[in-house]
Amino acid sequence: MINRIAKLPQAVQHSLIYASALALSKGFALVMVPVATHFLTPEDYGRLDVLQTLADLLSIVIGMGLAETLFRFAGSADNEQEQKQAVANIFGMAIVVGTTALIIGQLIAPQVSQWLPGNIQETEARLILASLSLVGTILVPLAWLRMQGSPWTYFAGTAGRVALQVAIAIPLLFLGFGVMGVLCATLLSAIVLCAWLIKKQIHTTGIRFEFARFKMYSIYGGPLIFVGIAGFVLGSFDRWILASVVGTAEMAQYAIAAKFGLITAVLVQPFDLWWHAKRFSCLKEVNGLKRCADIATIGVIIAMASALIITAIGPTLVRLLTPSSYHGAIQYIPWLAGLAALHNATSTLGFGSMSKDSTIRPALVDGTAAGIALVGYLVLIPLFYAWGAILATSIALSLRLAAIYYISQHALKLPYQLRSLLLLTACMLVCIYLLPSAPISIDTAIQILVIMLSFAGVAALLNPLPLPWLQRFYRAHPSKH
Repeated sequence: MINRIAKLPQAVQHSLIYASALALSKGFALVMVPVATHFLTPEDYGRLDVLQTLADLLSIVIGMGLAETLFRFAGSADNEQEQKQAVANIFGMAIVVGTTALIIGQLIAPQVSQWLPGNIQETEARLILASLSLVGTILVPLAWLRMQGSPWTYFAGTAGRVALQVAIAIPLLFLGFGVMGVLCATLLSAIVLCAWLIKKQIHTTGIRFEFARFKMYSIYGGPLIFVGIAGFVLGSFDRWILASVVGTAEMAQYAIAAKFGLITAVLVQPFDLWWHAKRFSCLKEVNGLKRCADIATIGVIIAMASALIITAIGPTLVRLLTPSSYHGAIQYIPWLAGLAALHNATSTLGFGSMSKDSTIRPALVDGTAAGIALVGYLVLIPLFYAWGAILATSIALSLRLAAIYYISQHALKLPYQLRSLLLLTACMLVCIYLLPSAPISIDTAIQILVIMLSFAGVAALLNPLPLPWLQRFYRAHPSKH
């Protein structure tokens, strides 16, 4: 198997290895769904999701855009020495931020537990905040592994962490530790991975604390905190408002749907893990603009196909993996999968906005979109509950995509086939609406197959990415183009 992978192009090799890492990681995480829903009541599961939502927010702040900063400055370095200096300083910056986050987090844990909805215990807040302080120290070495083209080491770190987390969490759940057990498993697995990565990073690049460089990196990465916070508002904050409006038990239905809907992003992530680490260096290649546009288009098409796959199989997975009290989540999965694809398309097509020395403009766009979403949540969730959250997010994400695309093209004009992509997006939405959510049967399987093949046929006709064989076909059959 490994020999066969080695014969493939490097981009495909690395994407397959990243995909394997994600498959194992998410496979282990998927094991936790029936276990957690068996041992946790909907109220407890909703409380755990509130803590996870807090983790989503604070990981953005503590991460400080360090991975993107590393890709930008190490990826555009003129030589290996400069590259390693950049990485060593960004790693040092991650250590400083993480230490500060650990101290502050433990000091404010009592206030955080009182502020969060869902009757969060102080010990639970302390555990999740301690785990979060390790985010940057883990993030930077993993990003460096991707840049260095070391997918197998990345595989060992990411899949190993999740396997360890599950191995600790399941016995603790059986012993009755509940939410506390899951949080202890999260912290212990993070500590083990962090220690291993620190050792490897110091051996490879060392660690440096040149504070003049920290300032330069902060100018680039600082605004990305606001980009990330905006992403949190657009992707997770709706659950806090839902929890306060309908309670954690009802919110748990939406939270389960969000987990399955976001598998869309997981399916795209192998491509993203490879491409985001390589795109700045790709610009320097011959015909770099067109190559960047073509590869980004591939990413958008993968995101659309992933949303359709999750829409097709998500309802069945929910029925198989969760008790009947969670099956109300099925109705939300198609639209949350579509929103995940829309979010991914924005980050893929917004490459131009990340190519400058400052990220203030994308931060402003994302902040505005988050403001629109927040107003939408406050107005629409009390009226329509989960559907109000989906509607508000749809409006904000659509406006964000349009604005980011305009800014990116103004900064770095890439030759996208925009008309074809828009038509293909419309086709994806129609297919999401038509895909059945009924229990699996021969009839539903046939419907799913017909709809998926129809999408593939439309994609081939629209041809948003002129592949060589299609180009030869059109030259031979001009009347059909």
